[in-house]
Amino acid sequence: MIINNFIKWLKRVLAAFIGLFMIAELAYWLGSRGASAGTGSGNCAVLVAGYPTNTNGSLHPMQRMRVEVGVNAYRNHACDRLIVSGAAAHNEHVEAKVMAVFARELGIPDDHLIIEDRALNTWQNISCSLPYLENYDRIFIASDNLHMHRAKRYLCRQKPLWCDRVQITGGYLPLSLTGWTVPFSLHELYSWIRDITFYESSRSGNAPFCPASH
Repeated sequence: MIINNFIKWLKRVLAAFIGLFMIAELAYWLGSRGASAGTGSGNCAVLVAGYPTNTNGSLHPMQRMRVEVGVNAYRNHACDRLIVSGAAAHNEHVEAKVMAVFARELGIPDDHLIIEDRALNTWQNISCSLPYLENYDRIFIASDNLHMHRAKRYLCRQKPLWCDRVQITGGYLPLSLTGWTVPFSLHELYSWIRDITFYESSRSGNAPFCPASH
């Protein structure tokens, strides 16, 4: 009896996990449909949103994906700048510096690469990067297929007049982040609910904020 109950419980747990996994994969696929391929070339900048570096200082797979997406946009649209943004928000490793090393390996020259190393979260990724973006006709936000939408919302809230200039470019291959898509999707859902509930209706919640230099 105990064994049978345990098997039933285990089946329910597995079914729930598989359901969540499939929903997360679908969310990432649907997220890609909102990305814009963009038109034209030149006079554009690409902002690569940060993600925590591995505790040993190595590049996290999500960082790798975001930088690759950003470099592709930089090349495809003949942009003038690639901005990597992120401080040492979760460990002692500065996200932007780690991503910049990889961007250089992919061929981005130093005079086209900007390291923004103050931002501690997505809102600050936008805020701290605004001075580097203001003179461009087009702004590409590079991230994964879900996070890019939130980053664009944040830029449009901080700089409503810039919103028409913003395009999003994301990356994700089905099953390429197995084990990560469920928590990533849940976090984006939480962030969306939190923003609608607490911040989007507040003037102070829409003001840019960038921490002082460390």
